[in-house]
Amino acid sequence: MARTVIDLDEEIVEQAMRVYGVTTKAAAVRAAMAEGVKLRLRRELFDAMDEGEFEDVFAEIRSKTGPRKPDGSLDRGDGASVA
Repeated sequence: MARTVIDLDEEIVEQAMRVYGVTTKAAAVRAAMAEGVKLRLRRELFDAMDEGEFEDVFAEIRSKTGPRKPDGSLDRGDGASVA
């Protein structure tokens, strides 16, 4: 872990300490950064999904999953069986 000196808004840091239930400024900053990065990555993933970047992956998953008939084949509801 690297040591870095930064200027922080004391009110925001105190709020972060309370929100994250931590007792040190360092822990509050780490928790807030981790949550911020996760949120941004999640947003990027959903944006990519909205833009259709994963459509091929989803199509493959859909073709291999779903309700099964007694013989183990996929039940597509159209009378066709997929092994």
